[in-house]
This record gives sequence, structure tokens and C-alpha cells, in this order.
Amino acid sequence: MKRGILLFLFFGMFLFNFGFSSGDILSFNSGGNKEVIITSNSYIEGFFSGDVQVLSSCGNGILEIPYEQCDDGNYVSGDGCSSTCATEEEETGGGSGGGGGVVISGQSSIKVEPLEINRFMLINSNIEENIGITNLNTVSSVNFSVYSSKFDPDLIVNFWDNGNRKWVKSLVMNIPDGEIEGLSIRFSAPNKAGIYNGTIIIDGKQINVILNVQENLTLFDSNIIVLNKEYFVPQGDKLRTSVTLIPLGDKGRMDVTLNYIIKDYDNKIYLTRSETVLVEEQVNFRRDFDTGFLPTGKYVLGLELIYPNGVAPSSAHFEVIQRIPTTFFGRIVFFLVNSILIVLILLIFMIIFKLWKQIRENILIGKKFREKLLNKGAIPKEDREKKKENNLKDEKEKSKMDISKSNKEDLKEKGK
Repeated sequence: MKRGILLFLFFGMFLFNFGFSSGDILSFNSGGNKEVIITSNSYIEGFFSGDVQVLSSCGNGILEIPYEQCDDGNYVSGDGCSSTCATEEEETGGGSGGGGGVVISGQSSIKVEPLEINRFMLINSNIEENIGITNLNTVSSVNFSVYSSKFDPDLIVNFWDNGNRKWVKSLVMNIPDGEIEGLSIRFSAPNKAGIYNGTIIIDGKQINVILNVQENLTLFDSNIIVLNKEYFVPQGDKLRTSVTLIPLGDKGRMDVTLNYIIKDYDNKIYLTRSETVLVEEQVNFRRDFDTGFLPTGKYVLGLELIYPNGVAPSSAHFEVIQRIPTTFFGRIVFFLVNSILIVLILLIFMIIFKLWKQIRENILIGKKFREKLLNKGAIPKEDREKKKENNLKDEKEKSKMDISKSNKEDLKEKGK
């Protein structure tokens, strides 16, 4: 018995000190089968449904200042007004221009907020984002350059130049000592839905931008969020996400395609994956992704929900960080600590088992000793009194019987 218990516990200790391999299903295809429809879940963490802010609509023939430089009522470039409502006399290249302006050397003395921009917008529309810039130097003013980088050429990024009162591709800002100023950035969406990302560079500081451009008429909304703590994923760990699909039109069953993409802010694609889902109502489910192939750095996780009438994009950001290496000495310490804990648990179990066994033996010994005492007459006082009473009763009955017997004998003698 003891040998079996020891073998079982040591086998459990062996398994406890070595990890198990695990797998997960990364995609599925419902194929229209009702049995694999994703059921709805009321838990939607961090849900947001669009938050679309339209500041202008290019191509409607109405000049909407300051968001449009021109609007000739069409989306055709080459006629003096581009497809994004920018005058073609100015250079209207994409936001990937590597910046001009003054290059500031030395350590940056400014603070920039926010450092992440994730917005929804419609095709052929403009939205504006404001950035707060603080000069941390309380002695002198600071000059620095502002420009965009790595954006798709179809998406135009412009900055508002307060001095010249116009939108420009890049500029040089001057902020007096200790002052705070705002920077207005205008994003002009192309006529194609999708996920567009890039960076805004302010005095060497990088602001990561994700723009989810969607169709004018949407029957679906999608949302993907990263569940890893503080959006940090140690290299090799799973990227855990929650996906929410929201039908906005009439209820009905519809197959939609989900395209996942992981790319960095230089627009280098590292992973693409697709799955088809049959949707009847709002649904929420989890998806995990391997990160072992990703170098350390910041990434964009994009989701495009494709349905018969359009695309509903959504995105989130995360960062792959270096896993703390486990040395051979660390593994030995980990094994020893776990072994000591197992041994302590084993000792406690054995002590409890031994005490239980001793108590059981004492109970059995007590019973045997009591029987022995009873057999020898060494019985408790109460038992002795009861036995005495019983003996007196027996003596009385015996004397009565003797008297009755003697009386019978006397009567016989008299009859003779």
C-alpha cells in the first residue's frame, strides 16, 4: 500500500515539473451547417461599435473647409481636384513621405499624447485627430519636425500649419518653454475599404496609427480586442483575442468571411488567415494566434469581415516582448522547489495516515482490554454493583427454593 502511494506521488511530481504540449483550433468553416453556428455570448469585453465621425464627405460638390481643399463633385483625379478633394497644384502624395523640415539632434524634450490612434472612418471621407505636445524644457523653446511615415499611398495624411493657414505634408513646429500646443492631423480615406496603418513622427517620437476604413452602408460591424495583459505578448506565447460580430440589418442567416492579418507598422505582413462563419445574431468568440515567428516589436492585428454588400474592418495593436530566458540553474531551482513542496505534502499525508492508523489501533486495543477485564472480574464499580444485586437475587431465590424443598420433605414424613 505504502509503496503504491509513493510511486503515485513521485509520478505526479514528475508530471508537475514538465510542461504539457497544447494545441488549439485556429479556424473553422461552418459550411452552412446549423450545428456549428456560433452561439451568442453576452460577455463583450471592451466593445465599441464603430464610433464613426464624419467631418466631410468628398465628392458631394460641397466645399467643406478646413477638411477639403476642393470638391468638384466626383472622385476622379487629374482634373485639378483629386479623388480625396485636395488641389492637384500641391503635391498630394501619400503619407509615406519621409518627412522634411528641421532635424533636431540630441535628446527629445517634448511629451506627446496620445501615442496610439485607432479610428473608424468612411471611404472618401476626412477625419481629424488632435495631438497634444508639451515642451518639457522650462528654459528655452524647442523646434522639431513633424511628418508621416509608412502609410499606404492611397491614404493621405496632412498637418495643419497655423502660420501659413493651410494643410501640409510636413512642418516644423516651435513651442515656447513650458508651453502646450495642439497639432491637428487630417486623414483622407481612399475609396476602398480596409485597414490602413502607419506612423506619425514628432521629434523622433512615434505615434502608431490604425485607420479602419469602411463602406458607407454597412450591414455588419466587427470588433477584435487583445486579451493579453497590457497588450504585451512574450515571444512564443499565444496572442489571445476576443472577436465580436454584430449584424446591423434585418435578422437572417448569412455566411461571412473573416480575414485576419498581422503586420507591423512598416506594413510588413507576417500572417494571414481566413475562416467562414454562419451568423444569425450578435456573437462573441475567442481566437488565439501563435507568436513564435514574430520578432519583438509592435504589431497591428486586423480583422476584415467580408459579407455580400461590403467590408467591416476592425483592428487592435499589441507588442511582442522578449521572453525572460530560463537558465539551467533556474530550472534546477524550480525543480528543487517543486520537489520540496511535493515531499512536504507527502510527509503531511503520511503523518495524518499514521495518526489515523494509531487511533484505530488504540480503539481496537481498548476494546480487547475491556473484554479482558470483564473476563477477569476487574469491572467498573457500576458493573460490580449490578453483579452484586444479581447475586443477592440469586441467593434469595435459592433460599426460597431450599425452604420450599424442606417443607415438602416434612410433609412427606408426617404422612408416613
